[in-house]
Amino acid sequence: MSAEDKDDMNDPGMVNDDDSMYHQQGPLNFEKVWQMFQETDKKFQETERILQRAFRKIGGLGNNIGEAAEDYFFQALEEIPELAGVKIERISKLHGKIKELEREYDVVLFGHNTIIVVEVKHRLEKEDVVKFFNKSLPVFKQLFPEYAGYKMIGAAAGMTATPEAVEQALAMGLLVFTQSGQKIRLLNPEGFEPKEF
Repeated sequence: MSAEDKDDMNDPGMVNDDDSMYHQQGPLNFEKVWQMFQETDKKFQETERILQRAFRKIGGLGNNIGEAAEDYFFQALEEIPELAGVKIERISKLHGKIKELEREYDVVLFGHNTIIVVEVKHRLEKEDVVKFFNKSLPVFKQLFPEYAGYKMIGAAAGMTATPEAVEQALAMGLLVFTQSGQKIRLLNPEGFEPKEF
C-alpha cells in the first residue's frame, strides 16, 4: 500500500468502504448475494440518517433566520413613537388559539384605540402578503375578542422584499417595511391611507 493510499484511509472526508466482498471469489450464490444486499441496505440507512441530520440543521437555520428577522423588526418598531398617525403605547407578540384556529402574530403595536398587526419575513414574497391578508388578519379579532372595538391596520415587513410583494401589500392597503442599513424604512408613498379592518 502506498503512502498516498494510507493518507486517504486516514482522511475523515474519505469513505473507506471495504469492497472486498464485492470482488468475486468464486461463483456467486444466494448467501453471497444476500450478504451484498444487507451491506448495501446498511449503507442506505446510514446515508438516510446523515441526510435527516442535515435537513434538520437546514430547517433549524431557516427558523433562526426567521426569528432573527422578527427580533430585528420588534426592536426597531419598539423605538418608533408614532406610526401611520397612531401613537404607539406598547408593543407585543401574540399567539392565539381557539379550537382548531391558531395564529401567531409577530409584532402587534398598540395605540389608544388602534392596533397595527405586523407580519415579518426574512424575505417578503407576494404569497406571504396574500396569505397574511386573507388568512391571518381576518381572524385576529376572533382570536383576541378583547380588541374587537379597536381599529386594526395591517403591515408586512421583510429584511428584503420582492417588488411584487411591495406592490401587492400597497394594493391591499398594508403598510410595508424593509431594512435600510441599521434602521427600518417605510415603503408606503406619502399620503398613503392604510386600510382599516
